[in-house]
Amino acid sequence: MGKIKHILPAGENWYRVLGSKDAPQFERIVFWAVINDGEGDVVAGVPREDIGVIGAVSDWLSDVAGYIEVSPSQLSSLTENPEELEQYNLIWAEG
Repeated sequence: MGKIKHILPAGENWYRVLGSKDAPQFERIVFWAVINDGEGDVVAGVPREDIGVIGAVSDWLSDVAGYIEVSPSQLSSLTENPEELEQYNLIWAEG
């Protein structure tokens, strides 16, 4: 489990991208967390529903292809046309 070092507010249009290239899922993040994962410090986006959940820190680091800053209308377009995500250089899990 990682150790949280800092919590910083995120802008209102930041999302973490989960799932697969063909069926991405988006979760709005409300905080950035600087976490020591045992190998060094990493930054992770924290969705509202995970704030205060014991054990959630490891979930903040897993299965995330990356983070994007987009408007709600852009998010709708990306949901309908996931191929447009290629412009963000996301790293998808093998699966």
